[in-house]
Amino acid sequence: MLLRFSITAGLLILNQTGWAASLQTYLGNVKSITAKFEQHIQNETTDKKNQSNGILVVQSPNKFRLEYSKPYKQIYVADGKRLWSYDEDLEQVTVKAQANMLTNTPAMVLSNPAELDKIYKVKPQGMDEGVEWFHLTPLQSESGFDFVRLGFVERKLRFFEMQDSFGQTTQLHFTDLKYNTALPKDSFVFTPPAGVDVIEDTEIDTKKPTKKHDG
Repeated sequence: MLLRFSITAGLLILNQTGWAASLQTYLGNVKSITAKFEQHIQNETTDKKNQSNGILVVQSPNKFRLEYSKPYKQIYVADGKRLWSYDEDLEQVTVKAQANMLTNTPAMVLSNPAELDKIYKVKPQGMDEGVEWFHLTPLQSESGFDFVRLGFVERKLRFFEMQDSFGQTTQLHFTDLKYNTALPKDSFVFTPPAGVDVIEDTEIDTKKPTKKHDG
């Protein structure tokens, strides 16, 4: 689900700790990220790629806003307590308790980089055409994906790749990327549009799901 794509602490060998620390030098001091992105999703059974565009806003720890503008409008907002998902075409909002959801998804890489060495096995892959790559494998087998790759150009994140357990590869290319800028107070606030169905997780609210939000 998250980034269209929807990780348990373990003991790491000495080299693994060093590699995670190396990646931490790139992300450890990053408290917020804003960027535009172009995303491609490809299945292993076809060469056809689905392309979309949008913006990403991240604040550590555990807050982010992901907005797809093309070809369809979709919004995902994690406010630290809840994860909101809005699909304009379906006229539907889904709300779930955030709890530990972010620690079980690749979003943790960006929204809480301090936890990297507890959740991933990190391995550097060196330089390739000016991009420095890191390969991250989740330590939790039920994470739902096989690996994440992060590509840095001059120590700034430019590429994010993920392959899920179904063989689907998601690739994001970041542009206009900025670290540690002041963010608007409402960056991680989501208000359902009037007239949409709102479906709430019972862990958040024991009341029945709200139908047709009136604003």
